[in-house]
Amino acid sequence: MGSDVRSWVKGSAIGTGAFGAVNLAWDESTGHAFAVKSVSLSSSPVASVQSLEREIQILRSLRSPYVVAYLGDDTSQEPRAGPCRNLHLEYMPGGTVAESAAKAKGRSLDEVQVRAYARCVARALRYLHDVAGVVHCDVKGRNVLLGRDRRVAKLADFGAAVRIADGSRGGDGRGWVRGTPLWMAPEVARGERPPPSSDVWSLGCTVIEMVTGAPPWPDMRTNDAAGAMLRIGYGGETPEFPARLSDIGQDFLARCFRRDASERWTAEQLLRHPFLAKEGVITGPSPRGVLDWANTEFLDDDDDDSIKERCTVSSSYDHQAEEMMDCARGRVRELASDRGAFRWCSDGWELIWCSESKEEEIGEEGTCEGRGESGDGNAVIGGAGVTAVMVVWAVSVCLEWGRVWSLDVITCCH
Repeated sequence: MGSDVRSWVKGSAIGTGAFGAVNLAWDESTGHAFAVKSVSLSSSPVASVQSLEREIQILRSLRSPYVVAYLGDDTSQEPRAGPCRNLHLEYMPGGTVAESAAKAKGRSLDEVQVRAYARCVARALRYLHDVAGVVHCDVKGRNVLLGRDRRVAKLADFGAAVRIADGSRGGDGRGWVRGTPLWMAPEVARGERPPPSSDVWSLGCTVIEMVTGAPPWPDMRTNDAAGAMLRIGYGGETPEFPARLSDIGQDFLARCFRRDASERWTAEQLLRHPFLAKEGVITGPSPRGVLDWANTEFLDDDDDDSIKERCTVSSSYDHQAEEMMDCARGRVRELASDRGAFRWCSDGWELIWCSESKEEEIGEEGTCEGRGESGDGNAVIGGAGVTAVMVVWAVSVCLEWGRVWSLDVITCCH
């Protein structure tokens, strides 16, 4: 669609943004549905128009599978509102995370869902902070939208967003206090310039919202914004952690809710936390080997784009499979190269179990029997006809947390 949309029809209202109403719309030439965020140029406050223009400028520069896509913008003449400025956005028919959490209140969203949605938001924040140079400034359940199957979540509503490189007044003259009070980080509530870590605090608040079906700080009155900001900014407190959240989830929130912004974990670090690092949803069969992944490395550019487009439609988590393919290809290159053997001595790794066999032939089922600590462990390490020399199980151990963070199986064959 893009900014060349010429003829479209506005439908019913589907929500409101920070400074504008959002309606469902249809492109008359294609029949495609999209969302349109509009402000009246004649009756809306100047701040609303400026906010929408700024949102348009920011969204034009963003491209991430975890951010609602910009499809174009225009100015239209409405029968009642007069001239309106419009932002065309990807339509997410699954509603918002806040709505899903509120409907599940009393029984809460399944923690697998909470982790999956939080993972999507953390990936959006990693992209915004590390690649795009943007702080969202209003992360909350209402601004996390769901697709039709409600498996993928995307961050929306950049009406309060600022660029990290903006000037002393946020680039729009509004100052630094922006966002929704109960989701604000302490430094934002105090009127300080919002660092990227302020979005991390808001992500923690959103996790609480998903688990409980209600905003964080339940003892604060939602109609007392000044009182809430005073307490959040200067009270020295953090939101109460939901009792039903797992120990790993509680630890995740502790990383988000450091009152000193410089001590909070980054989005990149959070994505390696056990709460987010392990996928909670599998939408397709596990690959039997590296070559089972769709291989786009040797395709033409046009073919590559078409493959990626088809993958995006076929599975809600295929964009992550792309990252896994890159990692797998890198390992294969290292194994096949003459750059030397693995560096077995590496900080943070401990040898847990090693089993050697002498020219042990692997059967048709691809299993090789060896003895672990229990004496009868099995390890699947390859296809028929592969001769195993050594299988090493290595575990990356987080000394600070005292838990296993990741498991890697390294197989040496000839």
